[in-house]
Amino acid sequence: MTSISNVPSAALAILQQLNKGATVSQQPQSAADSLIAVATGQANKVAVSKQPTQAQSNVSEAMFSMSSDSIAKQKLDLIVRTGRALGVERNNYSSMSDFVAAMKKAFGEIKVQSGGTGALHALERQLGLDKLGLSIEDVIESAGDGDSNDKVTQALERQTKKAKDETNATGSDQAVEIDSAAANLYGLLSFN
Repeated sequence: MTSISNVPSAALAILQQLNKGATVSQQPQSAADSLIAVATGQANKVAVSKQPTQAQSNVSEAMFSMSSDSIAKQKLDLIVRTGRALGVERNNYSSMSDFVAAMKKAFGEIKVQSGGTGALHALERQLGLDKLGLSIEDVIESAGDGDSNDKVTQALERQTKKAKDETNATGSDQAVEIDSAAANLYGLLSFN
């Protein structure tokens, strides 16, 4: 059995507020009035909303969906992971510029230490930056500049495109395998 919570949601509260403002004193409608309104299609009595097209749905999902990883989300995740690898936590800073400054400072301190360059290369491999063709410096520059067409963005776009291409190729191979299996099964089940 499904229980309904008595706690009002924010959306419900907003709708109730809107309805309070839009309420106009009207006489109660009779059942006959409602039937006539439905039969004649009067807009002020019956409301029907147009459903979005498939293209509109796809655009909306691409713009507002949080289920898929956007390039910006991947970039921010990479920046935060890089900071963490350098010993700098994003949550400890009130602004992105303070966080980037702390990343630069930590990077500089590691770089001047004995064996620091090797340690930085190890961090790059651990973060997967080597597979993207990036360095820690590239990530720090990207975090500080925020230009939408920097090295990190371009590398993530290439990686995403490559992953989609591989998925599409694998998906079509699987479809062929399924189709041939279905044909074999159909051949076995058909009674000629």
